[in-house]
Amino acid sequence: MKNLKQISLFLTTCLIFTACKKNKVEKATLQIPTEYISTNYIANVAAETSIRKQLAVLTTYMKKAEKVEFKLSIDSLNYYFNNNGTPALSSITPTYYRNLITNNWFGVMVACSANNYDPANGATATNGGVYGARLLDKRAKETNQEIEKGLFEAAMYNHFVNLSQTKITPETVDKMLCIYGAHPNFPNTNTPAKTPTPDAVIAMYAARRDKNDGNGLYSQIKNQFLKLQAATKAGDAYLDEQNAAVAELKILMEKAIMATVIHYGFAATTKLNSTTLTPLLIAGGLHDLGENVGFIHGFKTVPQAHRKITDAQIDEILALLLAPAGADATMYKFVTELVTQLPKIAQYQQKIKAIYGFTDTEMNDFKQNWVALNKR
Repeated sequence: MKNLKQISLFLTTCLIFTACKKNKVEKATLQIPTEYISTNYIANVAAETSIRKQLAVLTTYMKKAEKVEFKLSIDSLNYYFNNNGTPALSSITPTYYRNLITNNWFGVMVACSANNYDPANGATATNGGVYGARLLDKRAKETNQEIEKGLFEAAMYNHFVNLSQTKITPETVDKMLCIYGAHPNFPNTNTPAKTPTPDAVIAMYAARRDKNDGNGLYSQIKNQFLKLQAATKAGDAYLDEQNAAVAELKILMEKAIMATVIHYGFAATTKLNSTTLTPLLIAGGLHDLGENVGFIHGFKTVPQAHRKITDAQIDEILALLLAPAGADATMYKFVTELVTQLPKIAQYQQKIKAIYGFTDTEMNDFKQNWVALNKR
């Protein structure tokens, strides 16, 4: 009798093992379509569309102060950031960056607006102002870029991360796609004349770093969105595929932004190294570096688990940009001490190259705006 029970138990165990193994083997390979299909996309992304519009309106208002006759209003800046839609742009921005914007940078911009400025006097200037069609603070940092480009990560990318931490549904994937800045037709261009749905925010810069040969960052991100949507529609059996797609999307978006930081480093170096420097060239170089300050600083507010770059690396790069977090910038030195300070651009480019494993070929490719070069 005891032997019969042992045999029965053995056979039952074998049957269970065989059934489990069979179920595992029979899980179909995820079929990934070539097109992103969403029948309710516009309705699903109403909140994310509002957020994108709020950032665009805030940016447009801030840029008005690039003309010296325009005086910014603190009330208007706060309205566009805090009260111009639901959810408000500020509500998806974590406390660290939100406080810098509302308690510091808005006030700086108001004080700088309607003034003239020269970075040659940056060491002793008591206020910033307009120089070469750019609004700079007293130490030559372009504050509106630290706000706008910083919000690409602190608000947009951070919102993407928060969505990814919920139960992902097809509606969630639509929201993630929209806050990235793309559309289901993935135009791979931000040129309105080429498409009714031009890429915006992060997607716009991913497109500019993409040759449109099917292998670039924009194309890779598109493929991961197709995978994520397919896995989500296929159900819980494909959670591993969902998670893998989200992980790839995060690192690819981060790479697209960092490739853009490298791009603007090259652009700034070219302008500031010009044999005949004009105010427009100098301001253009400082603008390129100001964009980089925003792109880098904004990541500091994103939880470390959702980004590759560390706070220590962010601080190192901001220091090389002469715009340390929590202290006054000294970016005027890129004008007054050009010979000694300009090599710092190549230094932070090399740091980024090492962090993300970019190849020499990729670094060279990042010099280009491929949307403009390809006329797309």
